[in-house]
Amino acid sequence: MIERGGIAEILKGSDEKVLMDLPAMLPELSQTEIFDLLDLIESPEFFQHRLPLRIQLYGKIAQHAPQHSLKLIALLRLLRRLGARQDVPDLGEIPEETGDFADYLARRAYELCEDENLAFAVEALAFATSAYRSGDVVGMDSAAEGGIEALSKIGAWENPPLELDLESLALAEAGHELTFIAANAAFRAGDVARARDIAEKWSGNVNSWEAILGPLARQRYQYYQLVGRLDFEVGLYEPAIEAYAKALELAPTPYRRAFVWFNMAQIEHHLGHIDASWEYASKAIDATLSSPYPQAAATWIEWLALDADSPSKLSEIENMRSRFRKTGAVETNRVTRAMTRLYRVLATLRSTEDPSGIVPILDELIRELEGAGSWPNMVTILATKAVVAGRLDDRDAMDDAIAKARTLISTKLAPEARPPHEFLLESAHALALRNVGAYDEAFAMLFERALEARMKYPGAVGPDEKTALEAIYYLGALAGHDPETIEKRLRDILNSVR
Repeated sequence: MIERGGIAEILKGSDEKVLMDLPAMLPELSQTEIFDLLDLIESPEFFQHRLPLRIQLYGKIAQHAPQHSLKLIALLRLLRRLGARQDVPDLGEIPEETGDFADYLARRAYELCEDENLAFAVEALAFATSAYRSGDVVGMDSAAEGGIEALSKIGAWENPPLELDLESLALAEAGHELTFIAANAAFRAGDVARARDIAEKWSGNVNSWEAILGPLARQRYQYYQLVGRLDFEVGLYEPAIEAYAKALELAPTPYRRAFVWFNMAQIEHHLGHIDASWEYASKAIDATLSSPYPQAAATWIEWLALDADSPSKLSEIENMRSRFRKTGAVETNRVTRAMTRLYRVLATLRSTEDPSGIVPILDELIRELEGAGSWPNMVTILATKAVVAGRLDDRDAMDDAIAKARTLISTKLAPEARPPHEFLLESAHALALRNVGAYDEAFAMLFERALEARMKYPGAVGPDEKTALEAIYYLGALAGHDPETIEKRLRDILNSVR
């Protein structure tokens, strides 16, 4: 028998010795010692500077552990760590690429799981994770939904056993990860209500499992980050900030904190706090570029570049881009790639007098996101296309883009998620109408659609709303409307959103 301190001492040895000793040690460990080993492998104290070793240890356990459940646990932990990272070591027979690993785990699931429902849930998790990493929202949603259905047939998922064993731990690891991805899939597809429902049920599952597993910091972090994002999506900025603050307290590494900092940057930007937004985004980009997943920084660099309004900020952006290029990282997520290109397009749109060259790029991005099923992001790109069409005096293309976006909002997005997207779209529509000289229509669009949509969701008035309000006076004057009437309607609208 090896005491906990003894296992810790073994893990402190050289990488070569730890990897050499582990296979022979595994059959000798008691169940308690195995749990100690699994806890220590997750400890940042031992592995924050030895991340490839952690991956190799899970690879050794997956290949040499005598217990099927222990092999499954190792593979599940590899699933969440493999992908387009830059420090993946050779794992022998275990594939390193996400898609190949998903196929591998799906095959092994039926060999390693006695419960067929758990095997199906693990298979679904493997394919949902692969779709998540590639940006296939439709595939992610479909696989996760099937996995959640399989989980619902396993009594121990809803009512964990009083005493922990390896089989229960395997169920917990698969169930929590699958539920998190299912909630994300629903959110990314635009169904905020379903995502929130899954998240709240998951919170109950976390409470139940903590009774035997102890505090689940990773799951709590994921939950609060998800809740913050869902609140942000419907304009509940203060609750979102509270949820993100809780997530930050639980984030185990700078890379994990970076996701929350990105989210905080978005909120501060919506509130018009550009300096605070810049600070959060800069910290997040720095942490991401220093992580095994530097490709995740690309989109945010281009998003932040839209606010680079001084020589010092422009220099900072160029330094970020230079650091990113030096990593050699390649983004494999199709949605993330599309949004990175969109932010570059927006930067070009601000600086060019002839945006005709942008149209083919936007059409390509629309096809890409339609194939991925990323409906909220597709609305953003269609709104951009409408503005470009207005600049080009192409009324038909503008009307077509707006009509498609409205259809997406009404058919693909959950009702409570629609108003912020409606405000974005109709504000863009008003701008496009102004560009084609339709001042009366543009004025009506702001009052009858954009600001009416803004009245439907809470949250402080940010720079986008202020821009729309300022445009009211300009468009009203162009359309010949009485300034006093405009002022009264504006006061009514402002009072309703405070």
